Amino acid sequence: MGTSPQPTDAPVTAVQSDHRRHVRPFPLSTTDWSQAMFYNPLTITEPAETPSFAYPSLSEDLNVIWDGLDGHIIGPIHATGADVQILDPTRNEFRQLAVISDVRIDCYVSQARIAMVCREYDKGGGWVGGAGALLLNSGSKIIAANRRRGKALAGHLRFPWLSKVLYHRKEGFFDSEILRLIYQSEGATMYLELTLDRSANSGALAQEIVQRTVAYRRADSLAFTAAEALAFDALQATGPVPPVEKGSMAKYTLPTSLPAGSGAQYAPMGPPSAAITFFNPPASQ
Repeated sequence: MGTSPQPTDAPVTAVQSDHRRHVRPFPLSTTDWSQAMFYNPLTITEPAETPSFAYPSLSEDLNVIWDGLDGHIIGPIHATGADVQILDPTRNEFRQLAVISDVRIDCYVSQARIAMVCREYDKGGGWVGGAGALLLNSGSKIIAANRRRGKALAGHLRFPWLSKVLYHRKEGFFDSEILRLIYQSEGATMYLELTLDRSANSGALAQEIVQRTVAYRRADSLAFTAAEALAFDALQATGPVPPVEKGSMAKYTLPTSLPAGSGAQYAPMGPPSAAITFFNPPASQ
């Protein structure tokens, strides 16, 4: 299932002071990292938000507004949960910044980004994350007010920000399809993990994202070195990557990436071309 939207007239621009862009997690060390603000790809958003390269814009009916880079779009692909984590260098382990579970998240893969929107983010376990790290649940008066104002939990990760793409295929009745997208923010390694509907194929989706990322990077204006060009060539020629061992996550590594929220100045003039051959989403429920 896919669509080819008409580009909007709105330019794709960076917004330096987007209040949605950052969350303040735990202090990472006694260095400047303790004052750093890190990119959280999912935030509570409303249609009135200023358009930016860092976060998607929503229409009045809480759908993602596609821009001139998006081209062919796959989706919706349904996810039931999302998890944002950051690597704590003092412990060399990931720490959770935000999480939501037992909900429906509509995910879309365009030729420039993976975008997500969850319209009923108070269902299930509620949304834990974002500025202030508020816990929102089905009994929250804050949630009721947000619904009246027409807000949704939404976000995206643009392809040039991705440094690694991992996936896990379900191996049993109680197992899940998992997609993990690793990116960098303010010098920190972070990831967004999506728990996909059991009917999805996380391996095919991961390969589709990688191939579209390569196509995007070839089309943008940020020049490759000879070594980078060879590395992207090799990645483009790579077939499906299996897990190293049973139960582990399979991994694609991008040769280079940009920090999350950046790169608007290098964006292609239009949607990059890419073969749409790997992912066949299930019919919408």
